[in-house]
Amino acid sequence: MNAKILYIHALTPVHTGTGQSVDVIDLPVAREETTGWPYIPGSSIKGVLRDVCGGGADSKLFSLAFGPETERAAEGAGCLIFGDARIVCLPVRSLMGTFAWVTSPLVVARLKRDYVSLGFQFNADWSGSLGKNQIAVTTATKLTHNNKVILEDLDLEPVQNLSSSVDALANLLANALFAGDQQWAQFMKERLAVVHDDTFGFLCETATEVTARIRIEDEKKTVAQGGLWYEEAVPAEAIFAAPLIATPRNGVSADELYGVIKPALEQIVQIGGNASVGRGLVRLYLAGGAQ
Repeated sequence: MNAKILYIHALTPVHTGTGQSVDVIDLPVAREETTGWPYIPGSSIKGVLRDVCGGGADSKLFSLAFGPETERAAEGAGCLIFGDARIVCLPVRSLMGTFAWVTSPLVVARLKRDYVSLGFQFNADWSGSLGKNQIAVTTATKLTHNNKVILEDLDLEPVQNLSSSVDALANLLANALFAGDQQWAQFMKERLAVVHDDTFGFLCETATEVTARIRIEDEKKTVAQGGLWYEEAVPAEAIFAAPLIATPRNGVSADELYGVIKPALEQIVQIGGNASVGRGLVRLYLAGGAQ
């Protein structure tokens, strides 16, 4: 088995929906059943990459990587396995520094588990303890004001002795996502913050983007009957991570399989709904081994 971590950085709000609503939001984003945190299904990632990378790819190699077309699905599965992309950093409005990339100890623990189980070194161990009104920030943080961090309407107290641990995590993420862009790497090192798991869960519920949409009747130029709805999106700058596994066969190497998706790593791609209004524009990055 040959594996990598696929990072997804949202450049615009992302809506990967569930197709149903159980609350006041008509079109909510997909959320994990156990945590309630937003995620991007692996099936969505595979579908997007299949569409983006299919144009110039060798047809035999492409079919081996992604599997045959639906009508020939019985011929076998593809050699690339796409896991669900789980939230790593949620962008949250901050009084200072504009926004913070917020994560939590459980998020870090799950990311570490993915790294270690796939055979990668994780140089950002987290062992600190945070209260619900506390936050850990980097030594270079831009988020503090009068020894407080204000996220949305939360007034949080920085814990100074955990800054080195946040620095290590910021370096890991900056190297994975912004290795060729020093400005954005520095943004990560100035804006990463770790909060209590319960606080993170609260922010995942309240700090997403909810937009009212309407449908206009052409003749009357008024809102059509039933033409008002609310849809949710994960804000721009959100960061997700998914395991990507290559299972070579038929004499094709893992590097050749990863080469099939290389076009998607060299451009902005669109994932999720509302493509025509600019939602879901993302950049993809592979971490783990030579690219």
